[in-house]
Amino acid sequence: MKIVSILGSGSADSLTRHGVLVVADQVRAAGLEFGLIDLREDYRSLHDVTEYAAPPEGSQTARLRAGLANASGVILATPVYHGTFSGLLKNALDHLTVEAFVQMPVGLLAAGGGARGAAVACDQMRTVVRALNGWSTPTHVSLTNDDVTEAGPTDDLRQRVADMVSELKDFAMARAHRA
Repeated sequence: MKIVSILGSGSADSLTRHGVLVVADQVRAAGLEFGLIDLREDYRSLHDVTEYAAPPEGSQTARLRAGLANASGVILATPVYHGTFSGLLKNALDHLTVEAFVQMPVGLLAAGGGARGAAVACDQMRTVVRALNGWSTPTHVSLTNDDVTEAGPTDDLRQRVADMVSELKDFAMARAHRA
């Protein structure tokens, strides 16, 4: 089983990126394969609506869809900008078809100045997950600067991420057994 994280931060050293490193550790600790789609690297072009139905081979849309094709679950990770998730992540999600997350569990992680603002961004991402026919896990991770110290991620952050990953794994396994 493979969990793919879509990292919606344009920064090379963001709090969101640190959160995704914790996600990767927890996914692997749960015995699952981890994949990363780093939007900062390859997915910065605006969504081209004319290519939506049939994206050219090698295009950013085709690569993004291929990166999710074998996923058992997804984690959307974003910084909080002006009370919502990043435009970089929104642009990437616009490249997906409405079947992208059919009955797939999707975990949500948002990094912001405060836990409440990050929770609001997670709630907004839940709406998009539903529109893509996915199922967002009950547990999301609201990440703040207090969660990552000079010594690294806090134990509390690790536990919250582990809880979310456990839900992803349970629901991905249930989905696999139904298929």
